[in-house]
Amino acid sequence: MEGLSALLHQYNISPENIATPQRLAIIATVCVICIIAYFIMKKIIIPVLKRMVSATSAKWDDHLLNDKVLGVVCYLVPIIFLHIFLPIAFTDKPVALILIDKLCKVAIIAVCIKLVNAFISSFYHISNDYDLMRNRPLKVFYQMLKVIVIAVGLILIISIIIDKRLDILLTGLGASAAVLMLVFKDTIMGLVAGVQINAYDTLRPGDWIIMEKYGANGEVMEVTLNLVKVLNWDNSIVTIPSFLFISESFRNMRKMRESKARRMNEKILIDINTIHFCDSEEEKRLQKLVPEEFSKAIGGGRLTNLHYFRYFVETYLRNHPEVTPLPHLMVRQQPSENHGLPIEIYCFTTRTAWVDFEHFKAEVMEYAYASLAQFGLRAYQSPAGTDLSRLTN
Repeated sequence: MEGLSALLHQYNISPENIATPQRLAIIATVCVICIIAYFIMKKIIIPVLKRMVSATSAKWDDHLLNDKVLGVVCYLVPIIFLHIFLPIAFTDKPVALILIDKLCKVAIIAVCIKLVNAFISSFYHISNDYDLMRNRPLKVFYQMLKVIVIAVGLILIISIIIDKRLDILLTGLGASAAVLMLVFKDTIMGLVAGVQINAYDTLRPGDWIIMEKYGANGEVMEVTLNLVKVLNWDNSIVTIPSFLFISESFRNMRKMRESKARRMNEKILIDINTIHFCDSEEEKRLQKLVPEEFSKAIGGGRLTNLHYFRYFVETYLRNHPEVTPLPHLMVRQQPSENHGLPIEIYCFTTRTAWVDFEHFKAEVMEYAYASLAQFGLRAYQSPAGTDLSRLTN
């Protein structure tokens, strides 16, 4: 206040009694200075900074001084000028002076909150440029920092408006902690979930997850403080609260993609009436189709045509360039059903992408079905219209 009085005396203006024309002239001058400062920042200083940033080979400075950050700085400078010079016009009006001082301080804090949050967003984009951090759900922590900045800013603003010291205000907030926890319950639970998700590395952007209870079956788009956004394979988007990923179970296919081994688990239903023991002539023919070690029965008994078929398909899979023998590869028989005898083809393929996997699966199943006739076997299928008409004839 003494500085303002000295400045007014320098220009022969009485701080106790400023005339209306003088007041309006001061306000107009301050506003013009603020507008000029804004346009100098926007049209001269900011473009120069942008050219300097774009001239460097590094990418981090492009994110750090992006349009959002520099745009906020343009507003910060005029507001600081207002806070310094506008009170000159109201030195003889204490109430107006206090009000203007509070409004300017609140505006400065609000712009600073926006500026700090813009910097936090810039750091998030910088971290995404590094392969080590790109697939980590770091957005949770950056959002947490934004929440903390906003909370601190709001406390400062409330302190300025009600004219109370911070320690008194914080004491009052401590007394109402239970109410605050109820209001920010989802945010607190999301924060805890984010910490655990990062600590145990259970979820990353880009992971294929299945959470049938909530209709999620697709890739994780982003993990935020409160929500996990999943893009399903049918191109629909599902949003699930973050805390559910630590309180409920879900399937994550990341290991399958990283190991390049996706499981194929399909069944062929064999017509039981076509299963029989092989005679010597048939045995000689079928022994040429499978390796020698599979041509002998355990215990020395007779072999069936289904035995040869199972090992024929298994040999085909073992020789297939896109089938990995680990962790398991087998063609096994399952318990008989009313619809034939199930023969399960169980293997892992290096084709993990959905379309490639479906093509591989179709290729294997078509080969297996087409090979049944060589072994005197038929696939079981329910009678169709042509079958029924053949019976009536």
